[in-house]
Amino acid sequence: MSNNTESKLLLEPSDGIVFNGPFSRSVNRKLVISNTSKTQRMAFKMKTTTPKLFYVRPNIGVLGPEEKVTIDIFMQPILQEQIQKRHKFLLLAAEATGDITDMLEFWKQQRPEDIWDTKIKCEVIPSKEEEFRQAGGSTDNKDGEVHFDALEVSEPMAKLLKQISMLEDERMALRDQIDDLRDQTIGTNPDQAMMRRPRQGRINFFYMAAIILTILGALLGAFYGKNYL
Repeated sequence: MSNNTESKLLLEPSDGIVFNGPFSRSVNRKLVISNTSKTQRMAFKMKTTTPKLFYVRPNIGVLGPEEKVTIDIFMQPILQEQIQKRHKFLLLAAEATGDITDMLEFWKQQRPEDIWDTKIKCEVIPSKEEEFRQAGGSTDNKDGEVHFDALEVSEPMAKLLKQISMLEDERMALRDQIDDLRDQTIGTNPDQAMMRRPRQGRINFFYMAAIILTILGALLGAFYGKNYL
């Protein structure tokens, strides 16, 4: 495979993808792929070194001349203490001529010398709390990594993961704002300082309840659509 996908496809961001912790919930990032050709259709395919950690939608497809697609990359929650900080994606591209009815079969028929590829760096940055738990330990990817086909998540699940990620981001932003305001007003009053922890717990409970209701709503909607529509 020749590493000249840059001349065929344009990536945004071009310098890699960064996921910021905490990773107790799914984190969503976007990658925009653009076909720079004015005449040639291009097929693309996403691969990754860590298929159990990342879901991609769409993970395969065809771009018309000067067409672009937004790829949603979902990082699954990390439950273990050690967080691998460096991962890689591999983007494959090939000229798409004629009608393509089966993308998997199309890629099986491509000769290695006709496929362009480029590596996409992926960095995972833990939160301060996660860094503290790890005590500086990590298991980074080494040279000689193997790339696997990136798994594609279903559309209903993709929407659910986005909603959960947005709710968690909003909860963290509100928590930081409340902490800043209380730091400005509490001062040295011990009674107000003692009230801080239980109020924070109620805020966390509210957003956890919102996330659970979102999941239940998505599951009920999927069940209703499958059985009654």
